[in-house]
Amino acid sequence: MFKKQALSPGSAWHAAVRTARRSSLAILMAAVPVLALNVATPSAYGQASSSSDAAGKVTDQTGATVPGATVHLINNGTKAERTAITNDQGDWSIANIPPSSYTIRVEKAGFKTSVIPAIDVEIGKSANGSVVLAVGGTDETVEVSTLPPQLQTQEATVGQVIDQKQINDLPLNGRNVLQLATLAPGVSPAQQNQTGNPCAACGSRSLYITVDGGRASSTNYVLDGTYIRSVRFNTLSLVPNTDTLQEFNLLRSTFSTEYGQGQAVVSMVTKSGTNQIHGSGYEFARNAIFDARNYFATYASNPTKPDFKRHQFGGTLGFPIIKDKLFVFGGYEGLRSSRDTVLLGLFPTKNQLNGGNTPTAAPTVALTSRAAIALNPTYPTVASDTGTIAGGNNYTFTAPFTDNYNQYTVRGDWTVSQKSTIFGRYINYDSSQITPLVNGSSNSNPLLGRNAVLGNTYVIGSKIVNEVRVGWNEFYNITLGVLQSQGPNGNWAVAEGLSNLTAANSPRQNGRAAFTINGFTNVGDGGGDQGGHENILSAGDSISDVLGKHTLKAGFQFQNRRLWQIADNNARGAATFDNCSATVCDAANKTNPVTGTFYTKFENYARGYCTSSCNGNTGTTLGHYRDNTYGAFINDTWQVGHGLTVNAGMRWEYNSPFVEQNGQEGSLDPTTGLITFSKIPTNIPAAYRPYIDFSRTYQPGIVNPQKKGFMPRLGIAYQPNSGTVIRAGYGIYLENLNTNELQFTRYAAPLYFQQAFSNVFTNNLFPDPLTATQIPSPFSIRPDNGRPLTQEWNLSLQQDLGHGLLVEFAYTGSNTHKLWKRYDQNQCIQYPFVLPTNPTVCTRPYTQFGQGILTSTTFGASNFNGGSVKVEKRAKNGLFILGSYQWSKNLDNSSGEAGSNDSSFATNTAFDHSYSNFDVRNRAAISGGYELPFGKGKAFAQGKIGTALLGGWTLQPAVQLRTGYPFSINASGCNFAGNISCRVWLAPGRTVASSFKKNPSPFNWFDATAYSGSPVAATVTRNADGTYNSSARAFPIVQGWVTRNTGRGPGTAQVDFSAIKNFRIHERFNTQFRAEAYNIINRGIFSTPANNINTPATLGKVQSTSADNRSIQLAVKVLF
Repeated sequence: MFKKQALSPGSAWHAAVRTARRSSLAILMAAVPVLALNVATPSAYGQASSSSDAAGKVTDQTGATVPGATVHLINNGTKAERTAITNDQGDWSIANIPPSSYTIRVEKAGFKTSVIPAIDVEIGKSANGSVVLAVGGTDETVEVSTLPPQLQTQEATVGQVIDQKQINDLPLNGRNVLQLATLAPGVSPAQQNQTGNPCAACGSRSLYITVDGGRASSTNYVLDGTYIRSVRFNTLSLVPNTDTLQEFNLLRSTFSTEYGQGQAVVSMVTKSGTNQIHGSGYEFARNAIFDARNYFATYASNPTKPDFKRHQFGGTLGFPIIKDKLFVFGGYEGLRSSRDTVLLGLFPTKNQLNGGNTPTAAPTVALTSRAAIALNPTYPTVASDTGTIAGGNNYTFTAPFTDNYNQYTVRGDWTVSQKSTIFGRYINYDSSQITPLVNGSSNSNPLLGRNAVLGNTYVIGSKIVNEVRVGWNEFYNITLGVLQSQGPNGNWAVAEGLSNLTAANSPRQNGRAAFTINGFTNVGDGGGDQGGHENILSAGDSISDVLGKHTLKAGFQFQNRRLWQIADNNARGAATFDNCSATVCDAANKTNPVTGTFYTKFENYARGYCTSSCNGNTGTTLGHYRDNTYGAFINDTWQVGHGLTVNAGMRWEYNSPFVEQNGQEGSLDPTTGLITFSKIPTNIPAAYRPYIDFSRTYQPGIVNPQKKGFMPRLGIAYQPNSGTVIRAGYGIYLENLNTNELQFTRYAAPLYFQQAFSNVFTNNLFPDPLTATQIPSPFSIRPDNGRPLTQEWNLSLQQDLGHGLLVEFAYTGSNTHKLWKRYDQNQCIQYPFVLPTNPTVCTRPYTQFGQGILTSTTFGASNFNGGSVKVEKRAKNGLFILGSYQWSKNLDNSSGEAGSNDSSFATNTAFDHSYSNFDVRNRAAISGGYELPFGKGKAFAQGKIGTALLGGWTLQPAVQLRTGYPFSINASGCNFAGNISCRVWLAPGRTVASSFKKNPSPFNWFDATAYSGSPVAATVTRNADGTYNSSARAFPIVQGWVTRNTGRGPGTAQVDFSAIKNFRIHERFNTQFRAEAYNIINRGIFSTPANNINTPATLGKVQSTSADNRSIQLAVKVLF
């Protein structure tokens, strides 16, 4: 009976989107002439570079330096050439070169010409091009077969480069390139949250990562030198097609001052066209028949696996338009994925919806509720209210979760002259996910990502290099309801009698209210649409020069950021209908005169009498925000001599406050207790006026400007011998303000507010806001909020072991302040608050408001320390290896700005100091690839049969092992808590340590009897582990003293594997058959256990997995 019909967003929202798109394109087009002008003259703007450097030392066979030698650096793909002359110490350096494979040719009179035919210049790293010259004539050429050691002798940056072979060959679930970052030390995937659900943008979308203790929002993302991140959440805005990427670089600590807006950086570079036609075509396919069952899905309960089909396909093509001059590269990738989802619900019968107390009994009340009359026809038909299906449900509904996208990439490179090159690149990503709901409707989550960049590198004279970038990043992501129908007369809210809600006046929010008969599933269409549309226009310029021993680089950067954001929670209304009792329902509406007994929940639903949680929102949170950011940097690489290199630099950034362009922003002023606006609204209800400050206004943006954004950085690299480098560094990094918090400036009456009631009739429930008498609690954002500031430091030792094998020992640490943290500013203050006395009085700071003044602050802080060892062997002779192990400890008082449950006491943030949500104490990652020694030209099975069967195979494992994430044990219903978490108490004589088992099982992870909810004793004692225990006497209004994240969840052993068979059709054509298995050992990868003591049946039990059991993907790929 469930027929889906798409709901189109309202005209106001789309008008904003169209306006944003037109203005962004106009600004970008206006920037093109500026870029073109830079071909002849340097510009004044730039941004994070996508280029790299190459440097080295030229010596003779005795070890003496060779000054005045000419070094030619030639791109093997495009034949573009740069030159340098060695200085008095024999050193040379070439800045701002695109990552690629290069030939180095060194000439000096009296010496033979020395050639290194293939040295890889990697993004963000200075390539080592040291050469030893032999005595002879320049007409004699010596080809160097042994590459220089892969030591980082020019910088102190701690990071990891993933090259093209690793990108192409390693098993990547969903072909998400960001998974490669998790193979490096210091990186953990953050897509698995504490309920076992994937991140909001997983599937075909972004995977969140945390780097060296930073939040997911603390990592900056750069593609070809332009930002590719969301303004709203500071995460990756689109995932590039892996076949279009040249390489991938993770910068963890002490990186160059040209990078800002994050304490870690993921920098990627796309491929370019070359003088040879090259490309690929591929199809990756998955099907449920190849996959193992979920750990919790037994054959008896699920004899048929849910249908699953996934097809990921595409191709790339690169070619020259003019040889050695003009090149083009492009790619396309598509996804078509459908996975059946079995949805369960417990619905009342038609008779009960009409007011009957049993499935068959005649109703004893008249059906007078307008909402019930409108909603009842949309309920599924069930024969009984008895739950006979798993989990006590009586209805099952199967519908597919679909995930589709199309992505296009095109890039052009033009060598204007030996001194000037220009490139441009554009990506368009258009995705749609449909998530079915048990009520028959769905949630649609469209995502649009666009990213473009234009760049020019211009050599002035022989040493000065100017690099300019103009970039544009657009991101649209919103959750929309896909309805069964538009509702009676085209508007559900009006038909339900909820005329003054947001949904009644906004077509985009049209949908069914969440009217719930207690204990049953409702047919509501969700709270409302949420999401945003944003774009970043960026421009910048950098200039590099080599002055003796110093390589200087300086630049200026600018961004114009715009955000259209909506977060209309509960726009469609909600209500709960329960049985009347001695304490529930008012006296006049408590007893049914027909039966002489209390009204039942079915009767209350039919007559429209809401017993609790009768609430709905009015107005809209749709805001139009914009800001400008400015950055400037200077960096000096000083080759001191005797193997010592010093990197020193300074960066400055200023972010203007994000301003709502119509002045529609407000916040509670904690000093006056009044709601204060940037621009005082009109039509303020009379009842609200006493609570609004008419004497003053906030400055636009509310948050105070911060112009002292100075970030010094210092690094040292010392090479005592040819195979060893010791490096150390320190730096300060500022992060972006999280603009998701801007929604707090809209949750202020009368812009947008919630009306809440209980024991009322729902017909015409919500009054006109202009006549409302109830003042709702506002949200708040503090004007003194600052930008998160991180201090990072590191010490590392690299040792070259020969044969392309490198080992690195590293220590990294960080200390971060001013992280985003939410708390309830109107939480009850418990008096007296001195243990062991029982608190008996509750006073709110702002008595004119109720609890729930959720406040966005920068009171968060974190500290990280970690030690790691890494072994890396670059690809040679068919073998590459990357393995690492890290031990670390990460502490904070809040692990995410959206995690309001991190807060316990509004007046004591120190109580929340504990292990971070993403503290991983031990983590190991091992990946690699090996070409089997069989077939023609190999050691074994060289014949035709051996070559056909055994030849051309390569094997690639990717293994990740880690200990579990911390989690809190919480309660609900503690009256004093407000809009924060309820902490629990320990039972008498118990400790946290004793409650956790040495060898726990998923079905009994910890001893649930060790915890109790909100009791307090006449005498409370402190345990050695810092927690408190109490007697069993209940006093259910007080926060417990078991701190956050005292538990530790299950660890993970994830083993992925790919096997590739290469069929060489022609010298330039290769066909690959690929078989990839994820979680090949079929081990249950568990989420954290149920942690709320108010649900004792599940407390301490793992109920879901955070990743699939074994799944297999087959693919065919053609390379040419």
